[in-house]
Amino acid sequence: MEDYHAAYIQRHDDTEALRKSTRKIAVMHFGGITIECLLKSIIFATLPKAASQEWKTESNNPGHTITNPGHSYTEALKRCNKLYSRVQKFPEVMKWVTEVENPSQHFIDMRYSCSEPDDASYKHWLETYHRLREWLQKQATQL
Repeated sequence: MEDYHAAYIQRHDDTEALRKSTRKIAVMHFGGITIECLLKSIIFATLPKAASQEWKTESNNPGHTITNPGHSYTEALKRCNKLYSRVQKFPEVMKWVTEVENPSQHFIDMRYSCSEPDDASYKHWLETYHRLREWLQKQATQL
């Protein structure tokens, strides 16, 4: 069984270590994974107490109807109605979601990229990543 909260903490640490080493593509890739783990952690934290913290599949009924959103932030947000409605109230947050998920291409696909972003684009992405992560962490405490 996945522990998305622990994975979120470890991927955040990885992202910070990569940031200090100025590995821009790796930071953007791992930063994307960090946000993905945080979103999945929030989803699992909002499941009913009697439900198992695993995804619903055709062969698995964990006591809820939530399926794995994959690597899509929008799909993850849609699986947590309260969080999704909050994001929709703040267009700036939805902009952050889009920018962190797709800086120049989808964050998952960046693992194959060899073209470093320019400094201004990287700095903008990093600031957006920090804003989104902090906003999501705050929401997690209020859901």
